[in-house]
Amino acid sequence: MRNGVISLLLSLLIVGSVQAADVEVSNAWVKETIPGTENGAGYFTLTNQSNEPALLIGASTDAARAVEVHQHVLVEGMMRMRRVPELVIGSGQTIVFQPGGYHLMVFGVKSPFIVGGQVEFTLHFADGEQKTIQADIRAIN
Repeated sequence: MRNGVISLLLSLLIVGSVQAADVEVSNAWVKETIPGTENGAGYFTLTNQSNEPALLIGASTDAARAVEVHQHVLVEGMMRMRRVPELVIGSGQTIVFQPGGYHLMVFGVKSPFIVGGQVEFTLHFADGEQKTIQADIRAIN
């Protein structure tokens, strides 16, 4: 029981110190939408340049009905997607959102994502900070 209490206290200390002030977002892009579909995917790189962890808790865009942070995971030999309600970016850590890994799942795209355009997203962090990014629309390869 003592180890459980210690683990809980350590977890609370980590979550309590989460900040997003120095999180850099780079290389933001989305896949062009497939004709006849309403969903899309977005990618970028997060780098936490602070001495404290940061906690990404979601994303939004006016270009779609909803956006969720997702991750591909291997379950019993099959790749599956799962929603990630919170993503800790450790001090000095870089997390790459890429096909087959973390990504933004975009639901209910209002207008097709066409190569050469851009989509604006807002990333939401637990400390209340928001970061707005412009994601280039790229061709599906």
